[in-house]
Amino acid sequence: MISQIRGVLRSVAEEVLTLAVDPMEIEVLIPEYTRRKMQTQLGEIVSLHTIFYIEGNAMGGRMTPRLVGFLSAIDREFFDIFCSVDGVGVRKALRAMVRPVRELARTIQDQDVKMLSTFPGIGEATAERIVAKLRRKVGKFTLIVGQAAAAEGTAAESNGTVENVEPDVIRDTFAALLSVGHNESEARREIDRVLTGKKKYKSVADMIDAIYQQQRQPD
Repeated sequence: MISQIRGVLRSVAEEVLTLAVDPMEIEVLIPEYTRRKMQTQLGEIVSLHTIFYIEGNAMGGRMTPRLVGFLSAIDREFFDIFCSVDGVGVRKALRAMVRPVRELARTIQDQDVKMLSTFPGIGEATAERIVAKLRRKVGKFTLIVGQAAAAEGTAAESNGTVENVEPDVIRDTFAALLSVGHNESEARREIDRVLTGKKKYKSVADMIDAIYQQQRQPD
């Protein structure tokens, strides 16, 4: 499987860009948000995290190999989960991703069907299916941070043994926070903050949701 590609950006169209990867030029399908971010980088060397899939109908006799490209591996992971919803295929998912993954994930996490249904290609019925299936799966994506924020962070000591959560949940939550851009000290601080209460956390999803809800509270 082709998981990453790097080359000179030759063109950016509505749903696809072209990369010059000597001796070839390769078309890569992209989400709308990615298109807007990359249209100012013509002529530059860029790198995309990719998914390879076959488009078409085997019964119709025409199958076309396609690459789909993303700005980061975490965006690619979200896209893969997004496409698992009935009625949300590759093309519809690409059109719907008009905002950063973090914002889209937060819309799903907040069960905001009304807002979600305004995204291109996503009507109310599809929005309800997305929320029902992904509400407990997109938690870590709501906590994505940018490179600048990830570089800041302050030192913090992690709590020792705690009674309201299993060690594996803490470990896996820590790994999830790192995967979306938090540095180690920031990840420890976020976990420590939710461990100060008495709530029991049986899963990573529970702890991620608590971190997200705490971030949304006004200071």
